[in-house]
Amino acid sequence: MSRSAVREIQVSGIRVRRGEVVVPTQIGDPVHGMLSCHAAQLVAGSLGAKGRDVRFAELPSCDSPAGEFDATLYLATCPQEDGTTAAIAAAVSPGDALSAAAARAVVEEWAAASATRTLLLAGSPWCSGALHAASAARQAASEHSGTGRKVHVLAPVAIPPETASELAELGAVIATSLTDVEPGDVVVLPAHGVTAEVRADAARRGAIVIDGTCPMVAGAQMAASRIADRDQQLVLISQPSQASTVAIASQAPRNVTVVESPAKTATLQISDSRQVQYLLQPGIAHEAGAPIIRALRARYPAVKGAVAADACYAPSDRAGTIYSVALGSDLMLVLGNPDAADTKQVCGQARNSGTHVQVIAKVADITPAMLSGIQTIGVAESTSAQAGLAAQVLMALSGLGRLSVVRRKLSTEKSTAVLA
Repeated sequence: MSRSAVREIQVSGIRVRRGEVVVPTQIGDPVHGMLSCHAAQLVAGSLGAKGRDVRFAELPSCDSPAGEFDATLYLATCPQEDGTTAAIAAAVSPGDALSAAAARAVVEEWAAASATRTLLLAGSPWCSGALHAASAARQAASEHSGTGRKVHVLAPVAIPPETASELAELGAVIATSLTDVEPGDVVVLPAHGVTAEVRADAARRGAIVIDGTCPMVAGAQMAASRIADRDQQLVLISQPSQASTVAIASQAPRNVTVVESPAKTATLQISDSRQVQYLLQPGIAHEAGAPIIRALRARYPAVKGAVAADACYAPSDRAGTIYSVALGSDLMLVLGNPDAADTKQVCGQARNSGTHVQVIAKVADITPAMLSGIQTIGVAESTSAQAGLAAQVLMALSGLGRLSVVRRKLSTEKSTAVLA
C-alpha cells in the first residue's frame, strides 16, 4: 500500500490528551461505513515501541463539521476476506507534533505491510492426555464448588491456561504437594501421573483421589510394575526432566534405568539381555526414541520392547504437524514464553524445515518488518502461550488485508490388520 493511501482527517467526538495516541478499535467512516480495526493491537505495539502512551477507544464517526474537531486521525483501509473493509488508524491531539509524527509513521508502516496472505495453523498443542486431566480437574472443581471440600490439583499442571483460570474461579488450588490436604479434601492427579508414594500419602490423609493420569502414562506405569514383579530390568527411554519419568520409575525403583541418548546405552551394565525390556515413555516422539532403540539392540540383540497399554503418537504427530506447517510457510510464528522448554522445542522442530522462526509472547511482538514480503505465515502454539493468544494473533493479522486461514494437523491412526 502506498504512502499516499494514508488519509489525515480532522475528527470530533474523541478527546486525546497531549502526548497520547488513541488507537481506534472501530471507526465510523462516511465513505466505507463502520470499519473494524482488527490490527489495533499491532498499531498499539508499534506506538509503544516508539515511547508513546496508547489508549484504545471506539470512534463512532470520523466525519467532522468544518472548523470543529477534537483530534487528528491518520487512517488507511484495506479489504477483508469477507468483502468488508478494515481500518488501520491512530488519532492524536491537535498541535501535538511529536505524537502526530509517530502516529502517521506507524499507520504508514502497517499500511505498507498489508497484503493478501495465507495463515497456516498447526492446531492445539494439547494432547488427549492433557485434555483428559483438564476435564477431570474441571469436573472435580465444579462438583465440589461450594460444598466445603477443598480441591487440590497437583502440579505439574499440563492443562490449557483457560482451564487453569476456570479452576481458580471455582476455588480449586494448584498444589505442588499434599502438605495442606485435610481429610475429605479432593486431590486431582495430573496427566503426568504421580509416584506410588504420593498415592499412598493421599490415602493416609483421607483424601478423595480423582485420577487425571493420562491413560498411556498409566499403561506405562503398569508395564513397569509387571516387569518388577518378574524381577526383570526395564530401560526407560525418556528424559530425566520429564515429569512422568519419576512417576513411571517409581513403580519399579530398583528395576528401572532411564536412558536419554544413544550414547547412554554404552554405560548400561546388563548381564543377561533376555531379562531386559525397553519402554518408550509416553510424551517422547518415536523419531527421538528410534536411535536409542537401535543402539540398545546393537548392544543387546535379545532385548525386547515392553508392552504398554498403547503407544503414544501425539508427540510425533505434533512434531510432524509443526514441521509441515513451517515447511509450507515463509515465516513461522511460535506463540509462547521464549524461555519455556516447550517453546524452544517447537522452535527447533520448525527450524528443521529451514524456515525463519519468530517467537511471539504477545501480539505487540509482531512488527511490520517481520511481514515484509511474506505471503504465507505459519503459526504454532507452545503450551506456555497465554490464554487466547492464538485467537488474538489471527484477529490482528486479519486486519492487514485478505487472510485465508488453513488448519493443518497430522494424525496417526491405529487399525487392526485383517488377514485373508
